[in-house]
Amino acid sequence: MADWSAAALIGDHPALLFVNTVGGRTRARDVEYLHEFTDAADWAHAAGLLEPQEHEYLLSRAAHDPAEAGGALAELREQREALHAFLLAGVERIRCERAVRDRVKADILAAQREAEPTELFRDRRSWVFDVARLGPRLVARRAALASAELLLSEQRSLIGVCGRCSWLFLDPSPSRRRRWCSMAICGNRAKVERHQRGRGR
Repeated sequence: MADWSAAALIGDHPALLFVNTVGGRTRARDVEYLHEFTDAADWAHAAGLLEPQEHEYLLSRAAHDPAEAGGALAELREQREALHAFLLAGVERIRCERAVRDRVKADILAAQREAEPTELFRDRRSWVFDVARLGPRLVARRAALASAELLLSEQRSLIGVCGRCSWLFLDPSPSRRRRWCSMAICGNRAKVERHQRGRGR
């Protein structure tokens, strides 16, 4: 089971927390944190994309219909990788494949088609979904809405990429010179490696 404590949620925006649910010591994105749908539901709850009652409902539904949950998880991972490739292309100013752009667009449009505005926006989410109809796909739809919000906001200009791993984060510093997703993780690893190289001379 992954650790979804506040210290483990790195990225500073739900859409970036989403793409950072896979990673590792390099940019290979070879360590998966969403092994089961329950991992995705737990992550979405910790990231603020699911209400407590929605979280409990999705866990119960996944237990009763593992095949549905497994299909939703596979689609969620595909959505995540397309969004990561798209955002990374923007940060590094490189060309993004048309298929990737189309997938990001399709995910956002699907979420917007299924979301309904509510006049209770002062007390709860401004866009709501039919949770029973969507079931485990709710996680993907909420992540897609978060992606759209990020891309429409001025925060999009603050997105940076870690100098060691593939994780993305918001860098609001005036210099935009933040190098690591986290000093406690990649920053410390880089420091240890520099120290070891120095001792080897």
